[in-house]
Amino acid sequence: MKAWTPWRPMPSPDDCRKIEGPESPGVYQIRNRKTGEYIQFGESINCKKRMKSFFPKPYGVGTRNNENKRKYILNNWKDLDYRTTSTNTKEEAVKIDRQLKSLNNHLFNT
Repeated sequence: MKAWTPWRPMPSPDDCRKIEGPESPGVYQIRNRKTGEYIQFGESINCKKRMKSFFPKPYGVGTRNNENKRKYILNNWKDLDYRTTSTNTKEEAVKIDRQLKSLNNHLFNT
């Protein structure tokens, strides 16, 4: 695993296609900077594309199954930060995802 990127502000829904992240296997994490609460994490074979899926159409890809996650991101984007890390393989990303899940300290699971 490479190092986590610094925390970055979540772009507005209109600019969500500008999310920075690996277009390869990786892990993302989202937090609410106002409350300090960890909101979401996950892994993907294309981390950048996966993160855009949190924004509903017409802003992003809008394909995440959990509508509550999409609503939370859309309603709170001004207070959210995200970070990513790239991995060499999907299996490595899954391992990090499991470690984050074991902490049980995120509002939403993957």
